[in-house]
Amino acid sequence: MNPHELAVRNWRIVFLIWFVLLATATHLPQPIPTDNPTFVSPDKLLHFICFGMLAFCLIGTEWIKSPLRCWLVLAAWAIVDEITQDLLPLNRAFSSEDLIAGELGIAAIMCWSGALGKESTKKIKEEVAAILAIPKNWFQLGCIGFIVTVFLFASIWFFLREIFGEQYSSLAFCVAFLTGLLCVLCIIIIKGNLQIESRVLLKSMVPWLIGTIGIASMTGFLFNNVSINVSVVVLAMLVVGFRIAWNRAT
Repeated sequence: MNPHELAVRNWRIVFLIWFVLLATATHLPQPIPTDNPTFVSPDKLLHFICFGMLAFCLIGTEWIKSPLRCWLVLAAWAIVDEITQDLLPLNRAFSSEDLIAGELGIAAIMCWSGALGKESTKKIKEEVAAILAIPKNWFQLGCIGFIVTVFLFASIWFFLREIFGEQYSSLAFCVAFLTGLLCVLCIIIIKGNLQIESRVLLKSMVPWLIGTIGIASMTGFLFNNVSINVSVVVLAMLVVGFRIAWNRAT
Protein backbone atom coordinates (compact mmCIF):
# COMPACT_ATOMS: atom_id res chain seq x y z
CA MET A 1 0.00 0.00 0.00
CA ASN A 2 1.24 3.48 -0.84
CA PRO A 3 1.17 6.35 1.71
CA HIS A 4 -2.16 7.67 0.44
CA GLU A 5 -3.86 4.28 0.81
CA LEU A 6 -2.38 3.83 4.29
CA ALA A 7 -3.57 7.31 5.28
CA VAL A 8 -7.08 6.55 4.01
CA ARG A 9 -7.11 3.30 5.99
CA ASN A 10 -6.14 5.21 9.13
CA TRP A 11 -8.81 7.83 8.42
CA ARG A 12 -11.41 5.05 8.29
CA ILE A 13 -10.27 3.63 11.61
CA VAL A 14 -10.33 7.06 13.24
CA PHE A 15 -13.75 7.82 11.76
CA LEU A 16 -15.26 4.64 13.20
CA ILE A 17 -13.70 5.28 16.60
CA TRP A 18 -14.89 8.89 16.66
CA PHE A 19 -18.38 7.91 15.46
CA VAL A 20 -18.75 5.39 18.29
CA LEU A 21 -17.40 7.83 20.89
CA LEU A 22 -19.66 10.65 19.69
CA ALA A 23 -22.78 8.46 19.52
CA THR A 24 -22.04 7.14 23.00
CA ALA A 25 -21.40 10.59 24.47
CA THR A 26 -24.61 12.05 23.06
CA HIS A 27 -26.65 9.15 24.45
CA LEU A 28 -25.39 9.16 28.02
CA PRO A 29 -28.04 9.94 30.66
CA GLN A 30 -28.07 13.65 31.43
CA PRO A 31 -28.06 14.72 35.08
CA ILE A 32 -30.92 16.88 36.32
CA PRO A 33 -29.98 20.55 35.76
CA THR A 34 -29.56 22.82 38.79
CA ASP A 35 -30.01 26.57 39.22
CA ASN A 36 -26.37 27.17 40.17
CA PRO A 37 -24.20 24.60 38.37
CA THR A 38 -20.57 24.31 39.38
CA PHE A 39 -19.57 24.08 35.73
CA VAL A 40 -21.47 25.33 32.69
CA SER A 41 -20.58 23.11 29.73
CA PRO A 42 -19.90 24.74 26.33
CA ASP A 43 -22.51 22.30 25.01
CA LYS A 44 -23.40 24.03 21.73
CA LEU A 45 -19.77 24.62 20.84
CA LEU A 46 -18.99 20.98 21.58
CA HIS A 47 -21.76 19.93 19.18
CA PHE A 48 -20.31 22.18 16.48
CA ILE A 49 -16.75 20.90 16.91
CA CYS A 50 -17.55 17.22 17.46
CA PHE A 51 -19.87 16.89 14.46
CA GLY A 52 -17.45 18.98 12.42
CA MET A 53 -14.66 16.56 13.31
CA LEU A 54 -16.92 13.67 12.28
CA ALA A 55 -17.40 15.35 8.89
CA PHE A 56 -13.66 15.93 8.53
CA CYS A 57 -12.93 12.27 9.26
CA LEU A 58 -15.59 11.09 6.78
CA ILE A 59 -14.00 13.23 4.06
CA GLY A 60 -10.68 11.54 4.78
CA THR A 61 -12.15 8.03 4.51
CA GLU A 62 -13.04 8.57 0.82
CA TRP A 63 -16.03 6.28 1.30
CA ILE A 64 -18.27 8.95 -0.18
CA LYS A 65 -16.67 10.81 -3.07
CA SER A 66 -19.37 13.44 -3.54
CA PRO A 67 -19.19 16.31 -0.99
CA LEU A 68 -22.95 16.83 -1.36
CA ARG A 69 -23.76 13.20 -0.56
CA CYS A 70 -21.27 13.27 2.29
CA TRP A 71 -23.01 16.32 3.74
CA LEU A 72 -26.47 14.78 3.29
CA VAL A 73 -25.46 11.58 5.11
CA LEU A 74 -24.00 13.45 8.07
CA ALA A 75 -26.83 15.98 8.19
CA ALA A 76 -29.33 13.12 8.34
CA TRP A 77 -27.32 11.38 11.05
CA ALA A 78 -27.27 14.55 13.18
CA ILE A 79 -31.08 14.62 13.03
CA VAL A 80 -31.36 10.91 13.90
CA ASP A 81 -28.90 11.37 16.76
CA GLU A 82 -30.95 14.20 18.26
CA ILE A 83 -34.27 12.36 17.83
CA THR A 84 -33.03 9.15 19.48
CA GLN A 85 -31.81 11.16 22.47
CA ASP A 86 -35.36 12.40 22.94
CA LEU A 87 -36.98 8.99 22.45
CA LEU A 88 -34.76 7.08 24.87
CA PRO A 89 -35.13 7.48 28.67
CA LEU A 90 -31.98 9.58 29.00
CA ASN A 91 -33.43 12.79 30.43
CA ARG A 92 -32.42 14.45 27.15
CA ALA A 93 -35.09 16.45 25.32
CA PHE A 94 -34.87 17.26 21.61
CA SER A 95 -32.81 20.43 21.28
CA SER A 96 -33.07 22.48 18.11
CA GLU A 97 -30.06 24.55 19.25
CA ASP A 98 -27.92 21.41 19.59
CA LEU A 99 -29.07 20.27 16.16
CA ILE A 100 -28.33 23.63 14.54
CA ALA A 101 -24.88 23.72 16.14
CA GLY A 102 -24.10 20.21 14.86
CA GLU A 103 -25.41 20.97 11.38
CA LEU A 104 -23.37 24.18 11.22
CA GLY A 105 -20.25 22.23 12.20
CA ILE A 106 -20.86 19.69 9.45
CA ALA A 107 -21.60 22.32 6.80
CA ALA A 108 -18.60 24.46 7.75
CA ILE A 109 -16.16 21.55 7.55
CA MET A 110 -17.66 20.30 4.29
CA CYS A 111 -16.48 23.59 2.76
CA TRP A 112 -12.93 22.23 3.15
CA SER A 113 -13.61 19.19 0.98
CA GLY A 114 -11.09 19.19 -1.86
CA ALA A 115 -8.87 21.82 -0.25
CA LEU A 116 -5.75 19.86 -1.29
CA GLY A 117 -7.04 18.95 -4.74
CA LYS A 118 -5.26 21.64 -6.73
CA GLU A 119 -1.93 21.14 -8.49
CA SER A 120 -0.41 23.92 -6.37
CA THR A 121 -1.06 21.91 -3.20
CA LYS A 122 0.20 18.58 -4.55
CA LYS A 123 3.35 18.54 -2.40
CA ILE A 124 1.40 19.45 0.71
CA LYS A 125 -1.09 16.67 0.03
CA GLU A 126 1.68 14.11 -0.47
CA GLU A 127 3.54 15.11 2.69
CA VAL A 128 0.37 15.13 4.79
CA ALA A 129 -0.54 11.68 3.45
CA ALA A 130 2.94 10.40 4.33
CA ILE A 131 2.54 11.69 7.88
CA LEU A 132 -0.95 10.28 8.35
CA ALA A 133 0.10 6.92 6.90
CA ILE A 134 1.95 6.22 10.16
CA PRO A 135 -0.33 5.33 13.13
CA LYS A 136 2.23 6.68 15.64
CA ASN A 137 1.85 10.15 14.15
CA TRP A 138 -1.91 10.02 14.72
CA PHE A 139 -1.30 9.25 18.38
CA GLN A 140 1.22 12.09 18.72
CA LEU A 141 -0.98 14.65 16.97
CA GLY A 142 -4.04 13.58 18.94
CA CYS A 143 -2.22 13.79 22.27
CA ILE A 144 -0.76 17.21 21.48
CA GLY A 145 -4.11 18.62 20.41
CA PHE A 146 -5.93 17.13 23.40
CA ILE A 147 -3.40 18.18 26.04
CA VAL A 148 -3.05 21.75 24.75
CA THR A 149 -6.83 22.17 24.46
CA VAL A 150 -7.63 20.78 27.92
CA PHE A 151 -4.81 22.67 29.68
CA LEU A 152 -5.62 25.99 28.03
CA PHE A 153 -9.36 25.56 28.52
CA ALA A 154 -8.95 24.94 32.24
CA SER A 155 -6.48 27.83 32.61
CA ILE A 156 -8.60 30.36 30.70
CA TRP A 157 -11.81 29.21 32.39
CA PHE A 158 -10.39 29.63 35.90
CA PHE A 159 -8.76 32.96 34.99
CA LEU A 160 -11.96 34.47 33.59
CA ARG A 161 -14.04 33.19 36.49
CA GLU A 162 -11.66 34.72 39.04
CA ILE A 163 -11.50 38.07 37.20
CA PHE A 164 -15.16 38.51 36.21
CA GLY A 165 -16.91 36.17 38.64
CA GLU A 166 -18.74 34.41 35.79
CA GLN A 167 -18.17 31.32 33.66
CA TYR A 168 -17.13 31.93 30.06
CA SER A 169 -16.94 28.28 29.08
CA SER A 170 -17.65 28.75 25.37
CA LEU A 171 -15.07 31.52 24.97
CA ALA A 172 -12.45 29.56 26.90
CA PHE A 173 -13.05 26.37 24.92
CA CYS A 174 -13.08 28.19 21.57
CA VAL A 175 -9.69 29.82 22.23
CA ALA A 176 -8.25 26.59 23.65
CA PHE A 177 -9.46 24.44 20.75
CA LEU A 178 -8.15 26.84 18.08
CA THR A 179 -4.79 26.97 19.85
CA GLY A 180 -4.64 23.18 20.06
CA LEU A 181 -5.52 22.94 16.37
CA LEU A 182 -2.78 25.45 15.54
CA CYS A 183 -0.26 23.34 17.47
CA VAL A 184 -1.29 20.24 15.50
CA LEU A 185 -0.88 22.11 12.21
CA CYS A 186 2.57 23.34 13.28
CA ILE A 187 3.67 19.78 14.05
CA ILE A 188 2.44 18.63 10.62
CA ILE A 189 4.36 21.48 8.95
CA ILE A 190 7.54 20.54 10.82
CA LYS A 191 7.21 16.80 10.20
CA GLY A 192 6.47 17.36 6.49
CA ASN A 193 9.18 20.01 5.99
CA LEU A 194 6.50 22.35 4.69
CA GLN A 195 7.88 25.55 6.23
CA ILE A 196 8.50 27.25 2.87
CA GLU A 197 5.09 26.32 1.45
CA SER A 198 3.31 27.39 4.64
CA ARG A 199 5.05 30.78 4.69
CA VAL A 200 4.11 31.47 1.07
CA LEU A 201 0.49 30.50 1.70
CA LEU A 202 0.30 32.47 4.93
CA LYS A 203 1.52 35.65 3.23
CA SER A 204 -1.20 35.33 0.61
CA MET A 205 -3.85 34.51 3.20
CA VAL A 206 -3.08 37.28 5.71
CA PRO A 207 -5.42 39.98 4.29
CA TRP A 208 -8.32 37.54 4.07
CA LEU A 209 -7.59 36.11 7.51
CA ILE A 210 -7.56 39.57 9.09
CA GLY A 211 -10.83 40.42 7.38
CA THR A 212 -12.43 37.15 8.48
CA ILE A 213 -11.32 37.57 12.09
CA GLY A 214 -12.56 41.16 12.09
CA ILE A 215 -15.99 40.28 10.70
CA ALA A 216 -16.33 37.30 13.05
CA SER A 217 -15.39 39.47 16.06
CA MET A 218 -17.91 42.17 15.13
CA THR A 219 -20.56 39.51 14.67
CA GLY A 220 -19.80 38.21 18.14
CA PHE A 221 -20.34 41.64 19.69
CA LEU A 222 -23.45 42.47 17.65
CA PHE A 223 -25.25 39.18 18.28
CA ASN A 224 -24.10 38.60 21.83
CA ASN A 225 -27.66 38.70 23.18
CA VAL A 226 -29.40 36.48 20.62
CA SER A 227 -30.71 33.05 21.59
CA ILE A 228 -28.30 31.02 19.43
CA ASN A 229 -24.85 30.48 20.89
CA VAL A 230 -22.74 33.28 19.42
CA SER A 231 -19.48 31.33 19.73
CA VAL A 232 -20.88 28.73 17.32
CA VAL A 233 -21.70 31.40 14.74
CA VAL A 234 -18.29 33.05 15.15
CA LEU A 235 -16.42 29.76 14.81
CA ALA A 236 -18.47 28.81 11.75
CA MET A 237 -17.58 32.14 10.15
CA LEU A 238 -13.90 31.59 10.93
CA VAL A 239 -13.91 28.10 9.39
CA VAL A 240 -15.63 29.26 6.20
CA GLY A 241 -13.58 32.46 6.02
CA PHE A 242 -10.32 30.57 6.38
CA ARG A 243 -11.45 28.26 3.58
CA ILE A 244 -12.06 31.25 1.32
CA ALA A 245 -8.62 32.61 2.21
CA TRP A 246 -7.06 29.21 1.47
CA ASN A 247 -8.80 29.01 -1.89
CA ARG A 248 -7.54 32.49 -2.81
CA ALA A 249 -3.98 31.60 -1.81
CA THR A 250 -3.84 28.30 -3.69
